[in-house]
Amino acid sequence: MNTIQKIMNILMNPNAELINVISIPCTLIEIIIYVNMCLVLLNIKTDRKHKYLCILTVSIFSCINRFFITSPFNVILNILIIIFMYLIFFKVKLLEATVGIGIPFILTALFEMISSQIYTLIFNKPYAEFASYPLYSIIFLLIVYTCLFIMLQFFKHFKVNITLLTNLNKKDSLSILNTVILGFITIFLQLYITAFYNNILPHAIILLSIACLIAYFFVSIFNILKTKQLEIANRDIKNLQLYNNTLKIMYDNIRAFKHDFHNIMNGIGRICNS
Repeated sequence: MNTIQKIMNILMNPNAELINVISIPCTLIEIIIYVNMCLVLLNIKTDRKHKYLCILTVSIFSCINRFFITSPFNVILNILIIIFMYLIFFKVKLLEATVGIGIPFILTALFEMISSQIYTLIFNKPYAEFASYPLYSIIFLLIVYTCLFIMLQFFKHFKVNITLLTNLNKKDSLSILNTVILGFITIFLQLYITAFYNNILPHAIILLSIACLIAYFFVSIFNILKTKQLEIANRDIKNLQLYNNTLKIMYDNIRAFKHDFHNIMNGIGRICNS
């Protein structure tokens, strides 16, 4: 009983050193989710060796950056390192590597904002005041990583990948572009509100902010899935048209061959009779 009480005292009191220790396995978990989400979204086929080497290398650099480089410069450097490792281990293009880290990073920022808003709503204090408490940090990270894992399984189940969003018509491209721009604006505004006004906002505004973030997230996913379905249907229609055109050409060729064959046989018959 005393041991449990001592553990709870350690977890319930500010402890920067313990949080740094906890950040090491959490960084590994985050990188594992990021790499797997990149492989799913970019539809990359790779072996386990390159996958695990990428995870290990990025995790080591991320931990080093966390301890020796201040925020937000360590985050920027981590993103650049991840892009570079994707280029080396997965042999993708620069744009694909950027998208491969950009989408998981945006999702992480979105889930962190929602979780911090929930913390503010429950405890009536901004999450920044709890960031130095190990227990609250663990719960916060578990919520964020659980949401990321659910999104990873969602992408796998519905086979959502960037290759299905290529060669879109102008209308669909503009729709996705507007969604992405709106997403960046929303995330920027929410980061600003979270950083400066969370401690003075009424609960109704916080609830509305959470509802808007969740609504935007699901509407965006719905639009992407609909775009994917329309693209697949459009490809099927084009393939069917090509198939019908091929059948028509084959039918015309067979008719021409039949006509020529009939003329040849008639000619042979006349020669034999004469």
